[in-house]
Amino acid sequence: MGILKFILSLLVAYYVFKFLSRMYLGYIINKFKNNAYRHTTNNTKKEQEGEVTIDKMPKENSKKNNAGDYIDYEEID
Repeated sequence: MGILKFILSLLVAYYVFKFLSRMYLGYIINKFKNNAYRHTTNNTKKEQEGEVTIDKMPKENSKKNNAGDYIDYEEID
């Protein structure tokens, strides 16, 4: 009889944990989703349509990597 109570209590604990984790996980996902939505709406309000913004300027002393000359080749049939 003791083993039956133990198994029954494990099943009850499993289903309670499953139910509570779904509720908590749903809350966390909705919170994350709403935060991301608020972040995107705040960014779009600052900029006007057609306005261009540059977040990072390239370094002026950057040079192209010239690894060598391009050699044109012919295919051999």
